[in-house]
Amino acid sequence: MRVLIIGAGLAGPCLAHGLRSHGHDVRLFERDGAVDARAQGYRIHINGDGDAALRTWLPTAAYEQAVATSCRAGGGVTMTGPDLREFTAIPLPPDAAGITVDRLTLRRIMLQGLTDSVRFGAGFSRYELPEDGTVRLLLTDGSVAEGDLLVATDGVNSGVRRQLLPHFPVTAYDSRLIYGRTPLTARARELTPPPALDGFLGVLGPDGRGLALAAQRFRRNPAELGLPPAEDYLMWGLTAPAGRCGPDFFRLGAAELLELAADIVADWAPSLGALLRLAEPGYLVPAGIQASARPEPWPPGPVTLVGDAAHPMPPAGLSAGAALHDAGLLAARLTSGAPLLDAVRRYEREMLDHGFAVVARAVRNHAGEYGDPP
Repeated sequence: MRVLIIGAGLAGPCLAHGLRSHGHDVRLFERDGAVDARAQGYRIHINGDGDAALRTWLPTAAYEQAVATSCRAGGGVTMTGPDLREFTAIPLPPDAAGITVDRLTLRRIMLQGLTDSVRFGAGFSRYELPEDGTVRLLLTDGSVAEGDLLVATDGVNSGVRRQLLPHFPVTAYDSRLIYGRTPLTARARELTPPPALDGFLGVLGPDGRGLALAAQRFRRNPAELGLPPAEDYLMWGLTAPAGRCGPDFFRLGAAELLELAADIVADWAPSLGALLRLAEPGYLVPAGIQASARPEPWPPGPVTLVGDAAHPMPPAGLSAGAALHDAGLLAARLTSGAPLLDAVRRYEREMLDHGFAVVARAVRNHAGEYGDPP
């Protein structure tokens, strides 16, 4: 079987490893010019489902490297207010256990064994469906690829999904998000609330503002395993109402984003603004927030969706695990021996059930509501 994958983030490489280990011809296409062409992700938590997919479908050596370079975390999830006076631990569901990693480091590990299958600088343009049941993929670099199945792992703004499901129900939140990271220098450690050094800390304001803080402290420096070196850092994500961020938010440069972030928390505990001001300018990223409703079923064909391409959700530490779960599920169905369309049909039904249950949880968690709904 010839499988074409759009997106070489995490889910795409996981799927590629699984299919290649069963003898399938897999090619990945990535719009970025290189693995580290832009800042994306940072410290991410991969829950038990996603961790199981990595453990099952990655080569053993790659999974061992992922564990070796994972985060020395264990403090769980804690919530507090802008004054940092009271801290409340949040009970986590059983499936929360997994692995916490630096996204770029994990991506590098996963792509090491796929260099002959990945083409960078080749984004999705459109696809065509010839009468013989195959799929023809047209790429932004002018090239064309043909296969038996096209898999979209290209994220919340998936171009494949826009063509496959033009009326897909996505809702944009009236809020904005600034991602950043602050090196864990001695000064930064002094400023960081202790729960954020050992786990995840959410700071919730009463007016739509929120700040997520979590330290990435590597068990082993990736350089010890022949990867580019990395230093410990504090990942942060600041949410604020769109009106507070201005109409030019997505056109702001790094210095302007940093100044905006510091201004948004200016009336909070002074240590928080000081932490943000120590951020690395090259890692400031503006983002919107989306959530999706479950679409009506569509006829199975030689095009399918994985992860955020299938079920966009607000940032709540759940999307990476859900995407990897999808990748593992699709790998299992495609290697089951079932006819292709039967395998895709079963995968999509199971993926939608699982994925939109996670979306519902992410929506609640993003709103500061934890635990099972009443």
